[in-house]
Amino acid sequence: MLTQAEVTKIITENVSKIISDLLPKTKSACQKIVDSITTLNPKLTVSILGQKVQISTKQTTEKTIPELLLALDQVCQKMQKTCVVVFDEFQQIGELKENHAIEAAIRHAVERSSWVSYIFCGSKRHLLNEMFSDKSRPLYHLCDLMTVNRIDEASYQKFLNKMAKSKWKRSLDEDVTSEILLLTENHPYYVNALCRRLWRSDAMITLANIRHVWDNYVMQQGVWIADDLSRLTLNRRKVITALSYQATNEPQGQAFSERVGLNPSGIKKALMDLTKLDMIYQGENGYHRVLDPAVSYFLRKHSSF
Repeated sequence: MLTQAEVTKIITENVSKIISDLLPKTKSACQKIVDSITTLNPKLTVSILGQKVQISTKQTTEKTIPELLLALDQVCQKMQKTCVVVFDEFQQIGELKENHAIEAAIRHAVERSSWVSYIFCGSKRHLLNEMFSDKSRPLYHLCDLMTVNRIDEASYQKFLNKMAKSKWKRSLDEDVTSEILLLTENHPYYVNALCRRLWRSDAMITLANIRHVWDNYVMQQGVWIADDLSRLTLNRRKVITALSYQATNEPQGQAFSERVGLNPSGIKKALMDLTKLDMIYQGENGYHRVLDPAVSYFLRKHSSF
């Protein structure tokens, strides 16, 4: 997990890099830009690799972050160039003990920036949504929210066949692409993870090959999957195991209740907890599913239900 100091270091290093990339070609023009952000103690170095700005600040995190981000906006304005700053896996900041102070510092800079746009993204949708939707959080309603759904099967098939033609000079059989997407459930991370391994082979992909490679891959992840599952209460494990076998849009109905051996109120509580942990999600069609296809596969392989 990130620390407050690491967050500041990451922002400092990346703002330095962006400013270096934005600098004009001549040293005198560069120095003018650098002199305009003296509060950050900038140091301009010139080498055969080009010009580089190093920034160092001894301010507190709450002062350093807005100072850095606003300095970037100032440089963009002077250079008459816009830029986009992307905070990936941004929910990690929300998990810090000092999250409110860091979030407030970021908000201060974002609201005052005219030349820099910001994108905050992450894989843990519940935590990320909470940061921007909770009225008690500093980032409440700071920006527009956008949910990026998984890539559809048709798009994946087109892309995988393009890559197959590049590798093996012909398209994949339809049942092969279907199997890849069935096992990975169209999850981009796992589609990439599985296909990276499949594309290492000189031989054309077969169904047996896909299943073997996927099984080995998930078993390699088994230690951390088992560790995550061991931290769940018995009720949560019952619910997530049942969902790994079959998604449901009636989790509090009689059929599902009998399958997991819990009453509707117990199921509701487990669903809420698992959603907060980003282990399950409710799709647009109303069905509750396990979020991670590797976890789902692991549960089916190592439990009976």
